[in-house]
Amino acid sequence: MRRTVLKGLAILFVAFLFGGGALPANSNAADTIKIGFVADVSGIGATFYKSQKAAIDLFVQQTNAAGGVLGKKLEVVVRDAQLKPDIGANMARELILAEKCDFLIGPTSSAVALAVTKVSKEFKKVVYFHTSNTEALTSTDYQPFMFQVVPNTVIEGRGIAQFLSKKPFTKYVYIGPDYAYGHTQHNSFKERMAQLKPDAKILETIWVKVGETNYSPYIPTLMAKDPEMLFTSLWGGGSATFIKQAKPYGFFNKTGITSLYDLDMLRVAGMDMPEGQLGYARAAFYAIDTPQMKEFNQKYFDKFKEWPADWAIMAYDGLIALTDAIKKVNSVDSEKVVTAIGGLKFKSLRGDRFIRAEDHMMNAGIYVGTTTKDPKYKDFLIMKDVVEVPAEQVWFSLDELKKLQAGQK
Repeated sequence: MRRTVLKGLAILFVAFLFGGGALPANSNAADTIKIGFVADVSGIGATFYKSQKAAIDLFVQQTNAAGGVLGKKLEVVVRDAQLKPDIGANMARELILAEKCDFLIGPTSSAVALAVTKVSKEFKKVVYFHTSNTEALTSTDYQPFMFQVVPNTVIEGRGIAQFLSKKPFTKYVYIGPDYAYGHTQHNSFKERMAQLKPDAKILETIWVKVGETNYSPYIPTLMAKDPEMLFTSLWGGGSATFIKQAKPYGFFNKTGITSLYDLDMLRVAGMDMPEGQLGYARAAFYAIDTPQMKEFNQKYFDKFKEWPADWAIMAYDGLIALTDAIKKVNSVDSEKVVTAIGGLKFKSLRGDRFIRAEDHMMNAGIYVGTTTKDPKYKDFLIMKDVVEVPAEQVWFSLDELKKLQAGQK
């Protein structure tokens, strides 16, 4: 008998902890929209998190000052996934069950994102991804309660290949991280280049372990192929470190480098970044000429005393899309909100955008340009002559998408 009573009390405790219907809800719940941010706060994710969180805080502050959304204040609750998928999944569950979050914001890591999207599907809670850009989120692992506002690896790989195919280069080499991000981008680049410029070849491919910091042993191997252009999927500090280590070899005397030139990477490279290098960004604050971006740039700089990184811009755009969808259905019920996401048109910082119904991918292209010094930015280079390669030109066709999504188990 005593054991039965104890068992019953334990069940009641779990129900209380995770919001059993028989117990009173938070008295403030009706006045608040809670958004759980599964962030990669520690380790190499710290730099990304700093700007993501800054932009999210700015959006929340501005929105709440203007009366909130549907008359409710926004509140963001953060949990650190530590770049680990199992922890990310547990944090997502905690945010939904214990913190009673209405929606989720995804992490930096694509591996963590793939774990979080499963939790989103399980609990039918909308999540958006702003930095993690694996194409699997919208193809093989697609589920309707997610949407993505960052150009994915296929858009990036195909996009830079499409741009470079119009240049005279035919001799390429590649170095990149040995995990899904690097392989998908490499393959997308190689396949699109083969279609558009069959005489262009990748003469050497080098895979390095994730977190590698010494690229010196690989530089002579790459140079021995006498390439015209190096394509790399190294990112952030890795890309900047490669450039700094390659310069003493005279690597850039004969060879160009094309890579992701996000603001954090350019900051780390500093004045070691060679001028005239062709690269791309996901959301270049200095090159996107919309009224919304100009206003955001100034408010961000005034508040944080630095310019917004790509991650900040995309995190902010995700909140614009999410709150627009909430307003459209006049509800914070994810099952209702999700009906507004597919096909949603909204004014992002990057201009008028939409979210494709078939995969909940925003038409987020890449911004391509060449590095240059600018007296306005004394500590880092930016890109000039920037043009956008639209997502519509390079993302999965509907036929490709259907085949990939049909492969789901």
